[in-house]
Amino acid sequence: MLTLPEKVEIIEVCPRDGWQNHKTLIPTETKIKYIKKMIDCGARKMDVTSFVNPKAVPQMADAFDVVAGVSDYADEKGCRLSGLALNQKGVDNARKAGLTDISFVLSVSEEHNLRNSKRTIKESLDTFLKLADSAEGLAITLALPCVFGSPFGDEIPMKRVTDIIDKAFAAGVTEIGLADTAGISTPGHTREVLQHLAGFVDFDHVSIHLHDTRGMGLANAYVALEEGITKFDASMGAMGGCPFVPGAKGNIGTEDLINMFEQMGVATGYDLQMVIETAVEMGREIDAELVSSMTRLCAQK
Repeated sequence: MLTLPEKVEIIEVCPRDGWQNHKTLIPTETKIKYIKKMIDCGARKMDVTSFVNPKAVPQMADAFDVVAGVSDYADEKGCRLSGLALNQKGVDNARKAGLTDISFVLSVSEEHNLRNSKRTIKESLDTFLKLADSAEGLAITLALPCVFGSPFGDEIPMKRVTDIIDKAFAAGVTEIGLADTAGISTPGHTREVLQHLAGFVDFDHVSIHLHDTRGMGLANAYVALEEGITKFDASMGAMGGCPFVPGAKGNIGTEDLINMFEQMGVATGYDLQMVIETAVEMGREIDAELVSSMTRLCAQK
């Protein structure tokens, strides 16, 4: 019989991935309030903002103010905050804001990377390696979209993935994020990819980022757990979605993932009822349609 881990880490990504494409601007004080509530719910690592061009992502224009408004509270509660940085200015701004954790995105799909960053994979990798060299003292996560397949039909050779991972760790990366950006993977394919990568990377330094476009997000998370993954990205209310992938729904809902793991006897450190109540309150305040199963179920009661 398969032995499951006693506990997992769920990384809350709603403040960045969930809010970044929301149709109306969320006031800074509202963001700060709900980030603190997410910490109260049990989040101990969180993607809190993006240090990117505000013309490209207006929702993230208040990155400095958001970090300033939550840093002390996060430190007090033992929650690590991370910010997305895509260039040298982003890394410098994340450092100035006081963050010690940053993430960088490099798609392993040539077509997706071109649409997402207007660069080839080689150009993005070269840029990342230079950034990593200048990011001394920062913990770096390299997120790899489309590891489990591209929505544009281009092939994803596993050798490409492992070569990038090797170069990333050699450059000082502390964690790799494997992403099913389009939500197109199946449990069987997820298992196949993870079994292949298990021979190249220690899963203690790997997280997984799953979308639920075809309703298989939780099934893929279960398979990932079986294969040794213990770090999972999730978004409160299942908010989010990649703007460069047609039809891509948000990440798996934090509350849905908590519910599945807790029902299996795997601890998450979260208060499920508090997460659901916070998600319902947040959805009403920012006028967001939340699609997570647990929140929809409980909101109808």
